[in-house]
Amino acid sequence: SPPPPNSYHCYCTLARLYTSCLHGTMRNSRVLKFLPFVVFVTLGLLLINCIISTNAKKPSNVARGTSVCLQRPLSAYPPTMSQRNVVVTAEASKEKKTWDFPRFIQTVATFNPLPSPRKLIEKAIGASDDERVVVGKNQDIWNAKNPLKIYWASLDDVVMGGVSRSTFVVGDEYARFSGFVDEANNGGFTGVRTLPLDRALDLSSATGLRLRVKGDGKRYKCVIRDSSDFNGVAWTIEYDVRDSLKRGGGPFGSNNWQTIDLPFSKFVATKYADTLTGESLDKSQIWAIQLVLSKYAYDGKLNRNFRPGEMELLVQSVSTY
Repeated sequence: SPPPPNSYHCYCTLARLYTSCLHGTMRNSRVLKFLPFVVFVTLGLLLINCIISTNAKKPSNVARGTSVCLQRPLSAYPPTMSQRNVVVTAEASKEKKTWDFPRFIQTVATFNPLPSPRKLIEKAIGASDDERVVVGKNQDIWNAKNPLKIYWASLDDVVMGGVSRSTFVVGDEYARFSGFVDEANNGGFTGVRTLPLDRALDLSSATGLRLRVKGDGKRYKCVIRDSSDFNGVAWTIEYDVRDSLKRGGGPFGSNNWQTIDLPFSKFVATKYADTLTGESLDKSQIWAIQLVLSKYAYDGKLNRNFRPGEMELLVQSVSTY
């Protein structure tokens, strides 16, 4: 099952509290008194983490691209392949590596920007903006030409203390979502998410999302959110991509592009990869879209088609159908 909250989750919580304090200053100036406490505790935890990291015994790291040899158990029977995979995953999760705290802060700031003066005024007077971007059937939400001016940024496991890393680089014809998934520090996922939208996407008339991709043979997730709350309900669906990049043809081979339809009826309500019940998806207000490669499926179960290491997914378009 996923690891229990640790000091990295504390950093996450404190950073969100810091952002919430800034966002709430227009409504209640008394929240400012919490800022020194937040800064003090954050710096204290960071100092303790640095001391522990310095004094801790360094584990024996395994170089990328090398195989991991498992010690044969004392039992007379050799372990099965599934048992081997569990052991490798458990050992990799226990491995400790230096956490990139500045990248964590950068990620939090990217997805929790300070509100504009106009937004602050609207919030102070209680004004609401219900204007939405209506997206019809068979219409691109995103492609390389970016018709709706939607932008993406990496959201990796650094937010929970991990060391995985990814980028989303947009070219003339497609974007390249690539990086390295590392299970150290109880991590194990890379992802990209749309930056906060000024207006929600109204997908009421659509049946689902359609991805046009080329992949590396792994199982990915697509996540959408029907709330502007950063950590609200995450509507999730898994999908497998062919190993098109490895089998030749290059990124421009038209026969290698894969069209994947993701019906809204198959999206599962989750929070922190745990499934929820009693929720209903509001297609009329989609605030975020996310592409993820994670070692976890749902409810602590492992992704059967996950492999740590290099990952790559080319994205030509995200549209409706």
